[in-house]
Amino acid sequence: MAKGATHVLGLDIGTAFIKAAEIRLRGREFQIIGRPAVVPTPEGAVRGGLIVDMPAVSDALGELRAEYGMPIKKAIASVGGDSSVVVRIIEVPNMSEKELDDAIQWELDEQTPFPVEEVIYDYARIEGPETDEEASETEVLLAVAQEELVDEHVDAMLEAGLQPVGIDVEPLAIGRALVDVAGDEFADQTVVNVHMGATTTLILVFRHKLLSFVRVIPTAGENLTQSLAQNLMLDQEQAETVKLQLGNVEGGAAVEEPGEDEFDGGMFEEEGLEEDSVFELSSTDEESATLEPSDERATHREVEGELADLEEPQAPVEEPHGEPETALEEDADLAEAREQVAEALIEPVLDIATEVRRSLDFYRRQHRNEPIDRIVLTGGSANLVGLPQLMRDETGIDTQIGNPFTYMQIEDNTVSEGYLRDIAPSMVIAVGLALRDMVED
Repeated sequence: MAKGATHVLGLDIGTAFIKAAEIRLRGREFQIIGRPAVVPTPEGAVRGGLIVDMPAVSDALGELRAEYGMPIKKAIASVGGDSSVVVRIIEVPNMSEKELDDAIQWELDEQTPFPVEEVIYDYARIEGPETDEEASETEVLLAVAQEELVDEHVDAMLEAGLQPVGIDVEPLAIGRALVDVAGDEFADQTVVNVHMGATTTLILVFRHKLLSFVRVIPTAGENLTQSLAQNLMLDQEQAETVKLQLGNVEGGAAVEEPGEDEFDGGMFEEEGLEEDSVFELSSTDEESATLEPSDERATHREVEGELADLEEPQAPVEEPHGEPETALEEDADLAEAREQVAEALIEPVLDIATEVRRSLDFYRRQHRNEPIDRIVLTGGSANLVGLPQLMRDETGIDTQIGNPFTYMQIEDNTVSEGYLRDIAPSMVIAVGLALRDMVED
């Protein structure tokens, strides 16, 4: 199974958050070491996947390791961003390895928007159990990144006292965390991943565990936050908090009530957060403007305007006379706030769902209209209440939330399963990076 490092820190250095997961392979068992981390990226330090403030990022990595107790030095990071990284599946004539290498040099000129002398690239044939060796055409996965982008990630890790053992691309990391780690469970299925990051959304198709389709769209988490800010007259910080605390799309569009899930358990969880929520936000001062992981239920952060001072309603204490009016008022206020949030979020979310449907229509036309078994939602916005049902209604495909920790053992008994479920959609890339040398791609 393992072909390299078997105890690694996976680092997903995103525009909004840095995610870190320490994974160890012991025998055939994947172990989560310590507490996986989700911490804010220093403001303005990463833009479009490019590290623009390397000292700030390296300091954040050092603080993360100290706070979360991650002494491990071996680390793998990913590079992303629609302007600095290209991941494409191209079709070329079936040829020898030497001829393919020459052909790739030509493809680099055609497929990349930046000078080829400034890039680092790799490629691999896509060969599955149904591959016809006599076919006239063959598919090749091509990954290209600007050299500056890779160098900055390496330098940030070195400055933080880490030992970089690899740089990878996000689609491959996601495939490991959602599909490869499950062994043969999805060997005969076509699984679609919709990964909603801060600035871009990835639409990936894994057919028989092989990456078969990649598309990047510019609508993502920041668009949802901006829509909340504009519609509810909040600043960006308040809008992000409201998205985390009240984010839903249940009241913003006419969607059918969810039916019984056809899938029983597994690594794809149904929508909704566990009571053991990860985010606790309590005030609007600078000190608490960051998101701190907690094993306690999230509380609502105080914001200005109509959404201010809302708390999750508690079960009312029985009174001898009449009904508890205050609790009823809080219920009504919270319901109204959730409805306003849903109305503000529905347009950008429907834009994403529409692009997913169009992408899958295109994929089906290229693959003889083959069936798609499921859609898996990941990324920071995947936990929006009602999102799986909305995606299901828009595409006609069963949709679940991804959990890359399902096939792993928890080494630290102070880390609750609820905490892991809450952060799971955001952690898929970090986990997949840590798994790079532990599973077969």
